[in-house]
Parts: sequence; C-alpha cells; structure tokens
Amino acid sequence: MRTDVWAYGAALGSCVLFCLNGELLQALQRNGEGGHASPLLNLVFCHLGGLLLVPHFGCAKEPKEPSAKRAAHVELWALLFALVLMGYNYAWLSSAALVELSLTNAVFQTSVALVYICSVQLFGEAVSGDRVVGVVLALTGSFLASGTKPGPDSHFAHLGGLFLALLAAVGYTAYQVLFRWLFGKQSAAFLAHFFAWVSLWHLLVILPGVCLAHLAGLENLQLPHGRAALGTLVSALLASAVNVLYLCIVMWGSPMLLPGTSALSVPLTVFLDLALHQKQPELQELLGQLLVLVSVVLIMQLHKVVLPSSFNLKGELMSL
Repeated sequence: MRTDVWAYGAALGSCVLFCLNGELLQALQRNGEGGHASPLLNLVFCHLGGLLLVPHFGCAKEPKEPSAKRAAHVELWALLFALVLMGYNYAWLSSAALVELSLTNAVFQTSVALVYICSVQLFGEAVSGDRVVGVVLALTGSFLASGTKPGPDSHFAHLGGLFLALLAAVGYTAYQVLFRWLFGKQSAAFLAHFFAWVSLWHLLVILPGVCLAHLAGLENLQLPHGRAALGTLVSALLASAVNVLYLCIVMWGSPMLLPGTSALSVPLTVFLDLALHQKQPELQELLGQLLVLVSVVLIMQLHKVVLPSSFNLKGELMSL
C-alpha cells in the first residue's frame, strides 16, 4: 500500500513538473531575444542529471536479481533507452515549436490508448468497459481541450506539429512498455544505477552525435547565454526530476498509472495558458477538461475504490 501511495504521488508530481517544464522550454525556444540552447543540445542538458549518481551507482555492479535474463547488461540497455528518450522528447519539443503547447499535449495523449493496448497484450491488463470508455474520453477530451485551429497560412506547420506529437506519443509508449517488460519492479538502487547510465550515454554518445549533426548542417549548435542560460539550467533540473519520477511510476505503479495520470496535463496546460498567457478557455475546452478528468477516474478505476465504501455505508445505515 505504501508503494502505491508513493507511485500516485510520483505520478501527480511528474505531471505538474512536466507541464511547467513544457512552458519553460517553449518560452526559451520562442524567445525573440535569442540566447537559448539549440533544441538537441537543450535536451542533452535535460538528461544529464544522473551524472550526480555516477560516483556511487554508475560503476556499481549490476543488480544480482534482474526480473528476467533479458534484463542482463543493464548498462547496454540504458543506451537504447537514452536514444528513445532523446528521440521522443525531440519530437515533442519540435511539435511545441510549430503548434500550441495544448495541442501538442492533446495529440501526445494518444499514448494512453497505445499503452493500454500493449499492457493488455504483454502484462495481462484486464480488458474492461470502463477503461475502454476512459481511453476514448481521454482522447476526445484532449482534442476538445486543445481548442486550437490552424490559421489560413499555417496548415503545413499544423500538420507537421500533429505528426511530431504523434511520433512523440509512440516513443513515449515504447519507453514505458519496454522498460516494464525488461525490468519489472525493481529497487531504488536499480533505478539509480539505470538512471546514472542513461546520463552517461548522453554524455559519451549522444552529445558527440549532436556535434556531428552540427558539422553536417542538420542543426546549428548553439550554447545558451544570458538569461536563457539560467532558464536552461532550471529546465534541465526539472526534466531530470521528471525522468526519475517516470521510472519510479513504471516500476512501482500499475501499467496504466503513468499514461492515465499524464492525461491531467491537458487541463493543467489550459490552466497555465490562462494564468501565463491570458488565454480564455472556450466552452469546448472546458468540456474537454471535464472529459479528461472523468477519463482518469475510469482508467485508474478510482470509482471502484470509492463506490464500494459508499455502498457499504448505505447497507449499514439500512440495517440500523
């Protein structure tokens, strides 16, 4: 029970930090004064937090009892996860640069359906009507809550943003499902060991790859400076915290905990748009937020936790 409480707390915290970091990254990329890091370099900075764990966990021996033989050589698997992590985050960031953040998050929530399908096939997750309805409501509510319509001269950018957000959702799904399939539920020491290696691979392999992309003319390497440097540092700390929380949720919670709770990022993003950008939500956006909240209850089956106790109380009152 205590593990479940920590998993739910980690899920809620990751959702809040993810949205705040999304706003910060979007502001850095769209800052007219410049000074921000180039997108690929920015993401490398965001995934170096595990280097703080390297002295104790990075070179430690591999855990003695992995959940399966396929989980051996954790440090090599960490390279694959580092590449997937970099890929789907780059797709998400590129989408947010083309369309509104709320729309990027809306399309990104297709991962809810993808994770559920994979969980049924790989982890024996139950197929139930309430969860299926919850997935449908999450997708419908996400698009309604986005409230974004392309302008007459921005259809190409709009479609590109949608495709990149969908690509990010596929990568996000692969990261969650593959990690749980390979490692199952492990200890905090395993988490630290794995996260340290993910950061090491970002430094040893991905950072040189970013430099090669610069030399090939794919993306100009730009170091942050001025006020943007401080923003980049804050973003890196937030992203590192989110990545650790994600792994905690995948290991300690149910397969649907992370995608179900991450759907809350949709109404939270709309709230941030109102608070930071004075963007007033329309009626359809408010309806979408309500559908997302209901979907989280159904997907996480929270109604089955609350309703039985209500029924028991009713039965006790009737028996008096």
